[in-house]
Amino acid sequence: MEPDIAGVLRQFESIKKHAKLIRQSIIRDIYSQHDHEEEVVSLVEGFKDAKTHFDMIKYKQKFDTYLRTINIPERIRRLQTDKQKALLREIDIECDKAIGVLESIATPLSKDELDKLSSLREELEKLSEVLPDINYGRNLEEAIDEYEKGDFLASALISSRVIIYALGQIPGKSDEEKVNFLREKGIIEKGRKDVHESIIKAGRLARNFFSHDIKVFPRPSEALSLLGDAIGILGFVSKVLKK
Repeated sequence: MEPDIAGVLRQFESIKKHAKLIRQSIIRDIYSQHDHEEEVVSLVEGFKDAKTHFDMIKYKQKFDTYLRTINIPERIRRLQTDKQKALLREIDIECDKAIGVLESIATPLSKDELDKLSSLREELEKLSEVLPDINYGRNLEEAIDEYEKGDFLASALISSRVIIYALGQIPGKSDEEKVNFLREKGIIEKGRKDVHESIIKAGRLARNFFSHDIKVFPRPSEALSLLGDAIGILGFVSKVLKK
């Protein structure tokens, strides 16, 4: 089975991110006894796995970009810190090469859309730490993945059910009553009509898609809007549950 291009892209992005964090830790701990051997070994193994998937995609897509093979020295613990950092920089460079190629073939999305999805992922990651149910995050991660693949209907449907379920956690029979509850609790500022309208609109749009009306297909902008609204509403829900 051919690897999922978007999934491999995220794998390289994650490896690049962790390489940077380890480099920073090495610099910070230069005068301590902290050993980064296990972290570096694990990262290289992760890169090897990603490279295997990349090579399979390369064979299928027939592009020319070549990723170097990166191996761990037998005694990495004895490497000087500058050599450890050099190894991590090498991983970083190869990840950049892979990310550049995979971004160009993984999705027809614009740079603005990719930046927005990246921003939503960061928001979701922070929000997941305070949400009581991991299924919120799991659903929205899936919704983001589907958007990346260009399956806007699937993304909208998943976001919609998160919105509907999340709104159900806020007291009130109607969306208007729910917004009023959020205002009374100080979760929404009373003067924020834009937030009020956004929640009402999100609830209405979500129910239209969730009703499985076969005549309704979301535009990319609507699917992306639903994603953002779902994460925004979850932020309110987390405060409601906390109170």
